[in-house]
Amino acid sequence: MKRLHLFILGACSLLTACSKNFLDRAPLDRYSDDTYWTTEQDAVKFASRVYEFLPSADFFVCYEAMSDNAFSKTASWGNTLRNAQLIGNSTFVVTTGNLGDEWRYDQVRHCLEFLQKVDRVPDMNEALKKRLKAEVKVSLAYRYFIMAALFRDVPLVMQVFSTPAEADVPQDKKAAVIAQAIKWLDEAAPDLPASYTGDDKGRFTQGAAWGLKARILLYNGDNQGAAAEAKKVIDSKVYSLYPDYYNGFQLEGDYSAESIISYIHVKEVRQNGLRDIAGVNSVSGGTLYLNPLPSLVDDYESAAGYYPYTKDPAYDVHAPWKNRDPRLNATIYYPGSILANDKVYDPINNTLDKIGGDKATYTGYAFKKIFDKTDLEARDNGGNDWKILRYAEVLLTYAEAANEATGPSADINTALNDIRRRAHMPDVATTFALNGWTMNKETLRTFIRHERRIELAGEGHRYFDILRWRTGQQVLNGPIYTLDASAGLTDIPATGGKTNVYPKTKLEDRYFNSDKFYVWPIPQGILDQARKLQQQPEWK
Repeated sequence: MKRLHLFILGACSLLTACSKNFLDRAPLDRYSDDTYWTTEQDAVKFASRVYEFLPSADFFVCYEAMSDNAFSKTASWGNTLRNAQLIGNSTFVVTTGNLGDEWRYDQVRHCLEFLQKVDRVPDMNEALKKRLKAEVKVSLAYRYFIMAALFRDVPLVMQVFSTPAEADVPQDKKAAVIAQAIKWLDEAAPDLPASYTGDDKGRFTQGAAWGLKARILLYNGDNQGAAAEAKKVIDSKVYSLYPDYYNGFQLEGDYSAESIISYIHVKEVRQNGLRDIAGVNSVSGGTLYLNPLPSLVDDYESAAGYYPYTKDPAYDVHAPWKNRDPRLNATIYYPGSILANDKVYDPINNTLDKIGGDKATYTGYAFKKIFDKTDLEARDNGGNDWKILRYAEVLLTYAEAANEATGPSADINTALNDIRRRAHMPDVATTFALNGWTMNKETLRTFIRHERRIELAGEGHRYFDILRWRTGQQVLNGPIYTLDASAGLTDIPATGGKTNVYPKTKLEDRYFNSDKFYVWPIPQGILDQARKLQQQPEWK
């Protein structure tokens, strides 16, 4: 059972059933420097708050709707980043609300304050102090990486300011920001353990620093460096793929050897809202704000490895989701799927789940793997952790970076085959031969990018891949549609007044037709409070 204990003023006795672990924290909105930094416990609590700064499930899943993986009708969505639809269809502007959700200098300040003040703690264990500093540096690196990925040039703040005037600083170039993030990770890695036991499970490890560094380097074009850092994680032998792809995202997969960085959710006190955001109405009463798009569903290979899947001799237009890559069934609910409550998913006839209905799907699909399958009666009570960085991503990072740096190799195939073997899919060589593809850097690049989309679907990575690959004009421009069941489906009954037919229907148009959408504008509300910040040139 996962454990989490929140210290709340005047309410500790209400949580005595929860055991103590690394998310323990004191109320940090009000404390005195003269009295706070006096014990090791103070330092641990202050440092541990950085784990709350990590992207939670409810937050980061929204990025799926900004990509070609999903659609979100978010006009009335009260969730964080509720403007996912506007970003996804490129109709957002500098005054669009919540663009500043990732402009988080409050988190930066907290980290810098710890690094500045922790040395005041008397008689503190030096090894513990070094480890906590390293954890805070990983958090700083992550925060600056995300801000630079979205806003490009951002202020690189390295000190705690005492007045608003001091805090009014200009942007630094993205390269300088990324270089500092890498420096923090290099400093952190030697002071972090390979793994933890007991209540410390879930804290940043050495592999977390290496894996995050590999991601940052990959995203910023240092392929040789990214491959080297990913290889450190691989060669450490600390991490491995969870045997079952679907269950790796359920409660049983939390703290597994595949999980490198996760946001910890606990049903009793820190639930995730994925059952509402991605929940099927007939199962949990979810409102299903987030809907997988047909472009994602259609991208899964056939079970034999044919791509596109319609090339497979076994393809049946009346049962298009059968005989497909098993990760499709693990990731997506499609017509005829067996739901978590053992009923058949029918978005064509079922009143609760009918396409376009209240709290129902818009596309005909719903996400499955991120939905906590336990205690189905509560829609906002998910307890499964949000996987921020997992070993499969490290393998994909190694494959992509190594291919870009030096071209195809046996080591790349091994990394990809580990992922495909876990998914019960044919290996790389068999798949290339089956489809008549020639092995070279270009074809392997296409294959790796496809594998990355499929393996990481529903986890929020696709939008960032589109930005770094600069493929927005190709995949986020033009109309998007519902599923196409105009030929009729054999898995949905057509008797008793029911139909098994649904025509392909347009949902909206998307307008990623300019390079300016590769960078977010600085929100107008932030610019209005600063004299030295300058709007991105593309957005002036």
